[in-house]
Parts: sequence; structure tokens; C-alpha cells
Amino acid sequence: MLGYCEEHGYYRGKSCPVCNKEGKFIMNDYETKKLSSILVGILRHFPKQFNVELDKHGWGDMEEIAKAISVKIEKFYWVRKRHIVAIALTDEKGRYEVKEGKIRAKYAHTIDVDLSDLPKADIDILYYPVTQEEMDIVMEQGIFPTDRSKVHLSATLEKATEAGKVRDENPIILKINAKKAIEDGVDIRKATKDVYLADKIEAKYITKIE
Repeated sequence: MLGYCEEHGYYRGKSCPVCNKEGKFIMNDYETKKLSSILVGILRHFPKQFNVELDKHGWGDMEEIAKAISVKIEKFYWVRKRHIVAIALTDEKGRYEVKEGKIRAKYAHTIDVDLSDLPKADIDILYYPVTQEEMDIVMEQGIFPTDRSKVHLSATLEKATEAGKVRDENPIILKINAKKAIEDGVDIRKATKDVYLADKIEAKYITKIE
């Protein structure tokens, strides 16, 4: 369930993880999962289907989004701004950013958004998963966006492996010399503690982990 603790704010689970008290009920697990799926879809992929306007950096008004969902999807007629806030602030993957009544997704867009206002990366090594079939092409040509508008890189080997297993049971993990790339002027942005974004990564910064 998703609940609200008067002292510690929104949380997911049966009770507040800080004080262990059962707070106010906000949504059950099904509603939380379904609403989160709708929200991330609007912010990453199809705002126009809900008549939602996002600015060039991907920000949308939470009141407008909540109203759009309540009108478009009958069983979510009850959705209000507080439900959007609750989803965003308790998201385990850190997919959302909330500011001054607005919200955006920080990565995985298929629509064109300008994420240059995310923090610049300050990291030495990043990782990227590929399949066996993709490896030779990537090692020769570099990494370019495929099904997303940006290249998504992982901060750790573990997270890259986890991401790669979505498409391949045994992904090959490539190492990116992020420090050198950044020194050479490649714009890499930090979306979350685990996810970094770039327009492309040239082959000269990529090596295979043996």
C-alpha cells in the first residue's frame, strides 16, 4: 500500500519505515502500480494522448496531469495532485523530479525533451549492456540511442547487468571511460544515482570487460 505518515510523509508498505506506525491510507498496491505506469507514460512517451502540455525540459503541471488522468480513465476519477506527489516521492527508482507544483521524468523518454538542466556527471567509469550480436557494431561505431531519445549508462556493473537482462539473459557489459569523455567535452548528465545520460558515446571511450 501507499500511505502517509503525519511525521515522516509518504511511504510504501504497511507502515512508515521510520516510526513503524500505520499512517493514512492513500492507495492500494494495484492502484499505486497502475497509476505509476500511467504517470510515467505521460511524462516519457504520450502526453498528447492525455492532452497534457510538457515544457521543453519535460516538466508538466501536477494539477493538470491529475485532472487529465481522472477525466481520461474512469476508474481513476478520484486522482488528485496529492496522489501524483505520493507516487513521485516514493518511487524506488527515483524516476521523477518534483518542483514548484510540477513534475517530470528524469530519464527513459521517447519524446524529445531537453535534459541539459540535469547535473553534469562527475564520475570516472560507466557501464553499458549489449547483446552478443550488438557488441561488434558498438565497439566499432559507438553507442547511439535506439528506443529512447538518449543513451542510458549505468553507474555500476550490477545495474548495467540488471538493465541488460531485460533483453538478454547473459548481457555483455561494456566499460565507458567517462572521465576521459567528460574531459574531451562529451556532455554526460546524472539522472539518478544509477542512471546517466548522453547523446552518444564514441567507440574510443568503450572497452569490453573481460
